Amino acid sequence: MKSKHVSTKGSSKNQPAWPTLQEQLAAANVVPNSALEKLIKENQDFSTLRPEEADDSIGLPPWLRVHWRKTHPEGKYSANDKSGGYPRVLQRTHAWMLSHQSLKSEGEEGTL
Repeated sequence: MKSKHVSTKGSSKNQPAWPTLQEQLAAANVVPNSALEKLIKENQDFSTLRPEEADDSIGLPPWLRVHWRKTHPEGKYSANDKSGGYPRVLQRTHAWMLSHQSLKSEGEEGTL
């Protein structure tokens, strides 16, 4: 599956500097061919995010924000909200995903 993401690092000051797919995979220490790698690759369309989200301090990777917004389009993702409109539980969900890259709980057969 081709990614819609194009890195904007080093381009116009008006463009957000989103991390490349490879940078995201490296930052998360993703196991190749894992369910987490697939999830990250499937959520690279950053056009749904606000440009300032590329450099905020919320601590959520862009792929998780895209995934959340796809599944929760009714959300209000305001720059005026310190959380950016994302639920706090996403921090813990992100940590869980990094430590369970199959995206399965112990004893669980399905995926998230």
